[in-house]
Amino acid sequence: MTRARAMQARRRRSRWRLVAGTALGLLLAGAGVAGVLAMMPGGLPSPGSGGVPAASATPGRAGIPGPTVTAPAGSGAGTSQAAGGAVLPSAASNTSGGPSSAPLTSPVAIVAPPPAPPVDAATARVLQRALEAARKSMVIPGVAATVILADGRTWTGVAGDAVVATNTRVTPQTPFAIASVTKTFTAALILRLAEQGRLTIDDPLSRWLPDYPDAARITLRMLLQHTSGLADFFQNPRFDAVLNKAKRHVWTPEAVLPYVAAPAFAPGKGWGYSNTNYVLLGLVAERAGGAPWAEQIRQDFLVPLGLASTYVQGVGTPAVPPAHANVMFVGFGGKILPRDLSDGSTFVPFTSVATAAFSAGSIASTSGDLARWAKALYGGDVLTPSSMAEMLTFDPKIEAYAALAYGLGVSRVKIDGRFVAYGHTGALDGTRASIRWLPKQDVSVAVVFNRDLFTGDDVVRYLVAALYPRATPGASPGASAAASLGASPAPTSAP
Repeated sequence: MTRARAMQARRRRSRWRLVAGTALGLLLAGAGVAGVLAMMPGGLPSPGSGGVPAASATPGRAGIPGPTVTAPAGSGAGTSQAAGGAVLPSAASNTSGGPSSAPLTSPVAIVAPPPAPPVDAATARVLQRALEAARKSMVIPGVAATVILADGRTWTGVAGDAVVATNTRVTPQTPFAIASVTKTFTAALILRLAEQGRLTIDDPLSRWLPDYPDAARITLRMLLQHTSGLADFFQNPRFDAVLNKAKRHVWTPEAVLPYVAAPAFAPGKGWGYSNTNYVLLGLVAERAGGAPWAEQIRQDFLVPLGLASTYVQGVGTPAVPPAHANVMFVGFGGKILPRDLSDGSTFVPFTSVATAAFSAGSIASTSGDLARWAKALYGGDVLTPSSMAEMLTFDPKIEAYAALAYGLGVSRVKIDGRFVAYGHTGALDGTRASIRWLPKQDVSVAVVFNRDLFTGDDVVRYLVAALYPRATPGASPGASAAASLGASPAPTSAP
């Protein structure tokens, strides 16, 4: 995108915020907040005890499943003490001396965008063909994807089954478990609380969770960028066995944290992807914000942005039954078949995993909501410029440790080897997700599907390659899309 186009886009967003803000103010004055903003119904099952499946009840927070796991890297002598002995008081009680009380006004006024116009028919055909090709190649039971172009035109495509056993088809309204894409919401919440003066990202963890092992040497920044050295509880074989033994058991963070093993390295001396980091950040957010993590996510992001199909599993109620998760196996005659992981509840993949992850991965959403979230977040409509600069700072030391560019709850990748993109992937048993925002093209892409092994980015590549075909001899299936976008085929080098 040229500098002039970028300035025009910013002016359009500013004008929309002014008009929408005025209209919203008039509505609120006439009807009251409750009459304008849709409230997500909730009610979370209560945790059980001792690994026995829980009976029905309702606690105050839900768990979140984790994303694609990268093995810890880096070096340094970590302590031998495991986190298992830590006993944490309820995070919402704010017993460790940080601001909480009444909510503060955010420096950025978030306003939901207007309804998006569709892409032209030729572009829609190109993208749908790419989606179906990806599904066929990867033997995906059901998939949904959304692309939002720089001018706001939007395409959403679906293919396959949300529930294979009943031939229930995926629709644009079908929610999927998004696993670690949840981390983008948690990271944004922590930065929002920093904007409000409730915490700083360089606070030691001991300010908020003073009883957690080694908390004085771990900062919130380390948790955000996975440099704390804390082990991932999902990688503990004992915990994995417990999760699968009692699939309908509801977990709380306090019950999960004893399964964190000894640190992989000293704080700040390596990089290792760990869901433990983001569970702790959820507890910090509850103490600093004075409200349950799920409620802050809803109030700060979901309601203002109009993400009505996005919810924390066990807290929000899906308007449409979610897609079931599947692990694939080779059946008779070499055919690849799905095995449904559902436990009969609305939790995906199943209750124990979905609740164990808490603020690291328990959100469910649609591809449409996720694409709008990616465009709003990385396009600068959610956080202040200084917060975005923090989020999108990629420490070269992390790239040396991990061969991965990772900021504060965000990774930077190249899509199709050509396009720099920000975002995050998510992976739980039998479910995958990805959000990617291409800053130079101002294009947002979101993908969700219900099988294991592959990543959300694998499908994103199909869609981006269809939008921007390489300049090769012969007809390209994406040529009509490039023409409809008013763009020439992308160069072979990164933009």
